[in-house]
Amino acid sequence: MKDFKFFNKDQELRLPSNFLTFNPQTFSLQTFNDVEFCFQFDNDEPVVFANGTNEITIRVDGTSEGNITFRDNNKNFTIFARERQ
Repeated sequence: MKDFKFFNKDQELRLPSNFLTFNPQTFSLQTFNDVEFCFQFDNDEPVVFANGTNEITIRVDGTSEGNITFRDNNKNFTIFARERQ
């Protein structure tokens, strides 16, 4: 194994390869068996808008009618298309 070189202007510092250790982390995503998809305003209670599948796709087309609105009481969250300004 090679030593690692670190440069600082005209100086060179060599660290032996056993000085640095790398521990690869293994990340695993938690998969839910029964899924519900939610939206949430600030710290309010989450609101369920879909359930039953393991994936959801939200599509908004680029027209004046392209929009999705989520409602919770008097609050609205809208995803929409508009002409670039």
